[in-house]
Amino acid sequence: MTPTRTVAPGDREQALRRELQQAYEALTEITSRLLLANEVAEAALSGEDRATIAARFLTTAARGLEVRRAALFFAEGGAFSVGATHGLSSEAAEALGENEGDLDACQRAMDGGAPHVVDPEMLAPDALEAIAAAPGENGEGVTEETGDDEDAADEEAEEVEEGDAGDAEAEDEEDAEASEGAEGGETEAEDDEAAEPGAPSFAIYLPMRLEEEPIGVLALGERAGNLLFRHEDLLFVQYLLRQFALTLHRSTLIEEVQERLEEQSALLKVSREITSTLDLDAVLRSVVNTAAVVVENDRAEIALLKGPRLVLKTVSGMTRLDPDQTELFKLTAPLEYLRAHPYRLHIAAGDLEGAPRAAEEVFGGYFSGQQMRSFMALPLADEQSVLGFLCLESRQETWSLEPAEGDTLSILAAQATVAIRNATLYSEIPLRGMSLPVSRIRSRVADLGRRGRIAAAALAVAALAGLVLPIIPERTGGAAEVRPLRFQGARAVTEGVVARTLVQGGEEVAAGQPLAVVEDFDLAGRVADLTSRLEVARRDVASARLAGDVARWRAAELRVQGLAASLEIEQRRARGQTLVAPFAGQVLELDLAQRVGQHLDAGQSFCTIAALNTMAVDFDVPEERVGRVRVGDPVAVKVMTFPTRAFRGRVAEVGWNGHRDAHGRTHFTVRAQIDNAGRMLRPGMTGIAKASIGLRPGGLLLLDPLARAIQMAWPW
Repeated sequence: MTPTRTVAPGDREQALRRELQQAYEALTEITSRLLLANEVAEAALSGEDRATIAARFLTTAARGLEVRRAALFFAEGGAFSVGATHGLSSEAAEALGENEGDLDACQRAMDGGAPHVVDPEMLAPDALEAIAAAPGENGEGVTEETGDDEDAADEEAEEVEEGDAGDAEAEDEEDAEASEGAEGGETEAEDDEAAEPGAPSFAIYLPMRLEEEPIGVLALGERAGNLLFRHEDLLFVQYLLRQFALTLHRSTLIEEVQERLEEQSALLKVSREITSTLDLDAVLRSVVNTAAVVVENDRAEIALLKGPRLVLKTVSGMTRLDPDQTELFKLTAPLEYLRAHPYRLHIAAGDLEGAPRAAEEVFGGYFSGQQMRSFMALPLADEQSVLGFLCLESRQETWSLEPAEGDTLSILAAQATVAIRNATLYSEIPLRGMSLPVSRIRSRVADLGRRGRIAAAALAVAALAGLVLPIIPERTGGAAEVRPLRFQGARAVTEGVVARTLVQGGEEVAAGQPLAVVEDFDLAGRVADLTSRLEVARRDVASARLAGDVARWRAAELRVQGLAASLEIEQRRARGQTLVAPFAGQVLELDLAQRVGQHLDAGQSFCTIAALNTMAVDFDVPEERVGRVRVGDPVAVKVMTFPTRAFRGRVAEVGWNGHRDAHGRTHFTVRAQIDNAGRMLRPGMTGIAKASIGLRPGGLLLLDPLARAIQMAWPW
């Protein structure tokens, strides 16, 4: 009889407790993974753009996996860029995108289609074995770093088995070590960040793809508490990456749809603006000023065919074009080239080598002569003919357009062509807008009887007489300011100090009347010195003449002549130390006595003398009336000080330089000469001035704004 093995009740109970503990731990881990997956999904779905989604996904995933450092790289056109980081300083995150070690590790992971391990010590043995056993897209079973450490992986596997066979006391020791590692984790992270330049910054790099299209790479560093990445952890991370890739793809599609909607909305706005008017200039301005909403550009122009050449008609951001605007923008040669080649054109400074020879010669000079580096032209053509070109310029060296942007531009060009054609046809209609009302009036007059026609004719004659018969003077003007017609400053001939003032502010002075005395001690010394030297020279002349020394006599006479000339100049300067009035007038400044002791430089004014018997009045005239103002026209002025009195004068000058007021209207300055015999007008007074420019019927004056608007809109 085979003896049966008996199990002590204590051992059975301990085994059951161990199995129950393991089941609880497994259930806890599964629950944590589910909660983490749900949290990551919510974080990714809560973002709108790619950067926000990446940052929230990485932060949530790293916190759930207890990863202290992590980064997410995006794959864009064969290169990698940093999408988000976790646990890195701003300097380290900024340098991450240029670290060759990280970029090379990302490329290896993406090319291999499998995790690329840089630090095998961060992975558990089962994770290393799974990576080594699972071949990537390139046929390799494990990355280069993990393949060299298979022995270390086996040793770690044995250690893990021994640890699993240990009792609860050993597990407590491991937990204590893990907590100690967590406390010292900051120092380890700092050591990792201080790694050699050019070396990879993380332990493992996991590729992320969506339907064989590379999306990016997730780089993971050390875990908190010195925990290792197990095979289960890597599987879970790869699951999260697949979900993140789907979310990122959805966000990209949403962004594309939003961009498309914005383009369509902008196109609809442009279409409404250019079809809401038949004014050709308004249509052209609307197209060039709103083209930037459809496609970003630095300058847009429209050139229309006029005879055998293209003429620049409008430029974005400009209300008026100079006659030489085409030469200023270096567009003469490009427009001639477009006239000879009426096709769609898109050329940049870097594309000249592959362009036709004619285009290379034309646009080589265009790009070298100004700041624009890219040029695009769309023909404005319909089934009848080519009307012109819509030209777009950019300072970008490479100006690439998305297919959707190209389609939108084509639609914009087609709409602009229709609007320009309609506006052109409308502008060619003679007396447009008047033929229909005239025909209606003619039919109504024909329906009237004999008495009705007589009454209508009498009413028309009365209305015409009311417009023509009242002949009234026409005047124009505006805000006015009184200025002295003649004024001049009393200026010091030489520098010096004001010793005395001889007049007071506001005093009336005569021509040549002394105003102040200026002292110059240096000048007085020079005069005395020259006087003494002149006396000595004259004695030398007398002595040489008595001695009969002709040579010394002649030299002494020359010295006397030079000293006499210098003395005369200095004496003239000394006489100029008394400042006098240049003409009869009024002293404008006050408190002249306070200027005693003030230093005056040569040419500096002591005070201003103004002749106030005749004053100048400057007033504004609107640009539509300035052409009829002539020198000598009568002017009436009223000032705020004397609102009931009108001062009379004549136009003395008509300005040629216009200026704009606060409402954007242009005015020109006209100067009138007003007699001020009673000295009532003073410089600086303000008021209103009106110039009489002729006689006109009162009705025509009332209808003048309407007539002017019709004349400005009349076809050329």
